Amino acid sequence: MSTIFWEKEPDWPGLLPAQLYKDLKGWAHFFNEHADHGTGLFGSEELRRHFDLEGFRLRDELEQAVGDKFRFRLRLWF
Repeated sequence: MSTIFWEKEPDWPGLLPAQLYKDLKGWAHFFNEHADHGTGLFGSEELRRHFDLEGFRLRDELEQAVGDKFRFRLRLWF
């Protein structure tokens, strides 16, 4: 979750269930491990498909957990 536009970043660990927070961190780690930071490409369709599907799942869980406080938009820009 990009926090670039937040004046004050929300207390995500305090707002989210522990497993969801862990899964979000894992998703970011997966991106850092498998995506080319210059092109955003993953090197295989299987890795890309996993990243996309996990992103949709996490967005849905975020909506369920704190959707009354925030709106979430998944932007897979690459």
